[in-house]
Amino acid sequence: MARRLGTSITEIARLVGCSRSAVVTIHAKWINDGDTSSRRQGVSSPRVIKEKGHRRLSRLTVAQLTARYSAGPSANVSEHTVQRTLLDMGLCSSRSTRMPLLTKRHRQLRLQWAREHGNWTMDKWKRVDWSDESRFLIHHADGRVRVRRLPGEQLLPSCTAGHTQAGGGGIMLIFRFLLYGSCIFYLFLFTYYSF
Repeated sequence: MARRLGTSITEIARLVGCSRSAVVTIHAKWINDGDTSSRRQGVSSPRVIKEKGHRRLSRLTVAQLTARYSAGPSANVSEHTVQRTLLDMGLCSSRSTRMPLLTKRHRQLRLQWAREHGNWTMDKWKRVDWSDESRFLIHHADGRVRVRRLPGEQLLPSCTAGHTQAGGGGIMLIFRFLLYGSCIFYLFLFTYYSF
């Protein structure tokens, strides 16, 4: 616009704070292509991790990935490159979801139970004695594991960390209730255990 108004290239360079040659290059590009982007195409170094390598990145730690790529026939890869590529793929670092450690047999039994009770009426469910429990450990070990996952993958086996019932002692609070007619009965149990 300034060039159209008769401003010299030297004056434009001084106003925007860049070299005279940069103004000439951008002006010529605008005249020829109608584009004022000053980004040069193809100047950056080629990607070390190709598209095919993206699939391998999704389930390993950054240190494992860096070691694998650096040990291969291709160029060395820095941890920063691996992290940037994982972020480009949409894999953000997050804590693994804690859930009970289930074996294949446990999963089969849970599925069988769900299929057997899927068509129950409200009257049958009202006769169920419901309970919940909370365990508070005295010696809690913070064994956080970080994983890279896409949104919605938090319950996939590769994104969870199983844990067992232990911890050096603690307090168990059990809450039970039974819906019978219009009355709800509550029962609290409090226990202390030690290993």
